[in-house]
Amino acid sequence: MSAAVQAVVFAQAGQLDFRPVTLRAPAADEVVVDIRYSSISAGTERLLFDGRLPPIPHLRYPLIPGYEAAGVVLHVGADVADVRPGDEVFVGGSMCFTDVAAAFGGQASRLIKKAAQVVPLHGIPLAHAPLLALAATSLHGVRRLGELGGRRVAVVGMGAIGQFAARFVAALEPAALYEVDSNPARLGHIPGAIRVDASQTTLAAAAGAPLDCVIEATGKSEMIAACAKALRLGGSIGLLSFYDTLTTPYVDLFTKEVTLLVAREWSHPDLLAARDLIADGRVAVADLARSAFPIANYAAAYKTAFEDPATLKVILDWRAENY
Repeated sequence: MSAAVQAVVFAQAGQLDFRPVTLRAPAADEVVVDIRYSSISAGTERLLFDGRLPPIPHLRYPLIPGYEAAGVVLHVGADVADVRPGDEVFVGGSMCFTDVAAAFGGQASRLIKKAAQVVPLHGIPLAHAPLLALAATSLHGVRRLGELGGRRVAVVGMGAIGQFAARFVAALEPAALYEVDSNPARLGHIPGAIRVDASQTTLAAAAGAPLDCVIEATGKSEMIAACAKALRLGGSIGLLSFYDTLTTPYVDLFTKEVTLLVAREWSHPDLLAARDLIADGRVAVADLARSAFPIANYAAAYKTAFEDPATLKVILDWRAENY
């Protein structure tokens, strides 16, 4: 049995649509979720929209983008024991459509997902829950750097990924935390962090003493050399962005014996850990979920997400009254 639902569709590179698509029937180990909120990944979805994402097996147009959604469980399969109708859950996208590809299928009014892959919210407001994807990605990258308590750490690039990374580092009680961006409006969101306006000074000059590690979250490989200059001998750089190519001067990496740590997207345990840190109040997210659009205004929402550098995250409101 299949059903028609509404979805954001990239019909081809550069073409944004909103139209009905068809869901396949759910399996016995799956749940059906009525999506209430999703968020736009300005990085990944922009690459998809522009046709610049590297080839992956299921990448073909037309496609449904997105992997950041949250809603209420409508139906559970016969083999599902731990999820119940009415539960509020996060859904990291889904390949559940019969007539359109998914990359990664999260921007739809209803989704089907294996019950073991959804994340119960444990009290996180539904409107904030789509942020779990970026939170978990950031936490995954922070964990790649090892123990950060008592260490001198900087986060370069205070977009959404950098904001979350800095918040997770702050929760670990570093000796010093620097937030770095060339846009001053992105600074000042992290209590206790030292603000560095990169349009006015370098990280090395602002830090004064060498840092133990730097998280690079701008997606600009030319920033890697600036990160290396601020490090102590044997320090680390965590790469928490996606780069088309990596091109950087080698001398500072060589003389400092820098360790480069690459972090990919979240795993399910990262989602659970990020959920718990947000649910118990150790990491705040409400200020990142303020830019919300009813789904009827999807075109304006995508324009804002792709073109407005002052907006850290765009939330789409899928509730019935917003169509």
